[in-house]
Amino acid sequence: MSTIGQRIRTIRKTNNLNQIKFANTIGISQGTLSELEQDKYRPSLDIIIAVKENFNSHIE
Repeated sequence: MSTIGQRIRTIRKTNNLNQIKFANTIGISQGTLSELEQDKYRPSLDIIIAVKENFNSHIE
């Protein structure tokens, strides 16, 4: 089973976006996205909702 960070990275790569463009789309910094993808911490509910709304993807 993949981690939330791995799933976020997969969604980003599936949409052919670099970290900066993906982060801007969901309203976070590139540094925060990098840390999320490395599973340094779990995303907030706001981040999960932003990914779902912008990319119609389930990450939970």
